[in-house]
Amino acid sequence: MNSYHNDLEKIEDGLSNKLIFRSTEKENTKIIIDFSRDKQDFKNFLTVYEILQKINISIPRIYEVNQKQYKIYMQDFGKNRLNKIYNKDNLYKLLKLAIENIIVIQNESNLNNLKNLKEYTFEDLKIELKEFVTYYISTNKNSNFPTSKFYELWKSIFYSQNYNMKNFVHKDFEFVNLFFLENYESHLQCGIIDFQSAFTGFIGWDLISLLENPRINFTRDYNEKLIEYFYDNTPIIENLDTFQEQYYVLSLARLTRLLGRWKKLLGTNNDNQYLDYLKITKSRTIATLNKIKNYELRSIYEKYL
Repeated sequence: MNSYHNDLEKIEDGLSNKLIFRSTEKENTKIIIDFSRDKQDFKNFLTVYEILQKINISIPRIYEVNQKQYKIYMQDFGKNRLNKIYNKDNLYKLLKLAIENIIVIQNESNLNNLKNLKEYTFEDLKIELKEFVTYYISTNKNSNFPTSKFYELWKSIFYSQNYNMKNFVHKDFEFVNLFFLENYESHLQCGIIDFQSAFTGFIGWDLISLLENPRINFTRDYNEKLIEYFYDNTPIIENLDTFQEQYYVLSLARLTRLLGRWKKLLGTNNDNQYLDYLKITKSRTIATLNKIKNYELRSIYEKYL
């Protein structure tokens, strides 16, 4: 494929190391992803692509892979990212459309296809929790924070919940990585990108990423209904109460990491958007605490948030 392009538009991709461009040749457009700054992500992307292309969902078709330059040339899903087009009138429809795709992925993926993905463990969780301790707690000058107890409580909860960590997890399944494809039908109207960080973990992980996302401060009015919808349409062995408890524990863990992440980025970038994210994340964390049954863990958060 010709490496020269008539028009090359850089596309913002947040904090990622990859570079993304939209190329125009005559009347056709395609996306170019440059992974040269993170070669492992290049390999991961292709590994996950092989998994997802066997599932009945919409992911961008790859036209060419340049192994030497770590570039991937692929289908352009356009500009209708869900985070750009949602409003109060279409929010439920778009959330349900996205969840239909998580359901299809969970119902159609199998262990053999996922064998090359890393499985999420407590050690991964602990690394993420450390962002909260290192950046949120320390910058708030909470020198008496019970760090050891905090980790031990999380460890006890993690193992007592008896999670099945064998399910496909996109990891960043949120509106910014989803597109509305008006020329497609049914659940295929939801285009899915940015899946190179996938791993195996809790079946409801991507549901958490979608519904409990602090970067888009939409209402939680539909969440409980959609959680039950997801539960009813996926092969979950646990009863609904157990699933919801697992859901909210890992939602709290994710929000905890993000509290630390936003504090870190606020300190290094001095960008007010992270201050907004921090406020929303703190509010969602407090709301999630009401769903957590472990009194000791709740008490630590209530004291130090």
